[in-house]
Amino acid sequence: MNKNKRIYIIILLIMLITLIIIAGLNIDKINNNENNPIIETEANEYANLNINKDELNIFYLNVGQGDSTLITINGYTMLIDSGNDSDGYYISQFLKAQNINKIDYFIVTHFDDDHIGGAYKILENIQIGILYTPNGTSTTDAYKKFVKSVEDNNININNGLTASKEITYTLGEANWKVLNINAKDSNDSSIVVELDYKNTKYLFMGDATTTVEKNVEWDEVDVLKVGHHGSNSSTSESFLKATKPQYAIISVGENNSYKLPDDDVIERLISNHITVFRTNEKGTIWLRSDGTEITFDFLIEYNIDGNGRKHANIFERKYCVLSFYKNTT
Repeated sequence: MNKNKRIYIIILLIMLITLIIIAGLNIDKINNNENNPIIETEANEYANLNINKDELNIFYLNVGQGDSTLITINGYTMLIDSGNDSDGYYISQFLKAQNINKIDYFIVTHFDDDHIGGAYKILENIQIGILYTPNGTSTTDAYKKFVKSVEDNNININNGLTASKEITYTLGEANWKVLNINAKDSNDSSIVVELDYKNTKYLFMGDATTTVEKNVEWDEVDVLKVGHHGSNSSTSESFLKATKPQYAIISVGENNSYKLPDDDVIERLISNHITVFRTNEKGTIWLRSDGTEITFDFLIEYNIDGNGRKHANIFERKYCVLSFYKNTT
């Protein structure tokens, strides 16, 4: 065998060994991401939306068949729920893209997977002021991950909230109160929050059912976050008559097996002249308010669960803006 041929064979062997090593690394990468196949570095594509800190901003995040709502005002931040397990990373990246490195109040309304699932990842990535939960436990894997993350990250947890219209908390210039907590049923243990900002009111129902709706003295509100993803177990006619919202937001996934939102709920909302916005149709719904005017901005296909994220650039997104002025006379 001549010298040139030996060199050629050695080069081929080196190339073959290199390819084998690269293939092995890729297999490990696939195995490590088998439960989260989206490559995490892609989440950096989220755009900074240039949030006006002097306004109330509410993001009804499009986490598919789950629930997560971000509220910011005057540099203070509240997060209500965290979607499913696969959503927590993307919620964290969305927050970081908005230069939000701390959640002052993190409210886990109850322990269903589609509300608590992403919490453990958020606790790992974002500084938390106070974490609020119902006074209870769960046996699910999502809950176990949540508890471990609370312990590992030394999170200040408070499960002693009281449902009372007389006890108010501040979030910048806004105020919030808890209207329900700690029932026996999982859904009815949902922490129900009313947020007041100047002349406007917002209600966040978690998965609370008609049982809760019957037992609370409700205020009239401008925007209702519909209970239980539009299930017919919530949003009764009497509840809508009491709260009188102008707008209703439903957090729901596309083609979900639960067939939500329920047709009867949609019919009740429409018959009460309430405009309905759904995350499976509008994407992430961005509400802004100066305390009198409310503006809705629809970030269509701007998802927080990793799907359709090529639309994340704010200048390329499709959007629609609606506004209304509340008559305060």
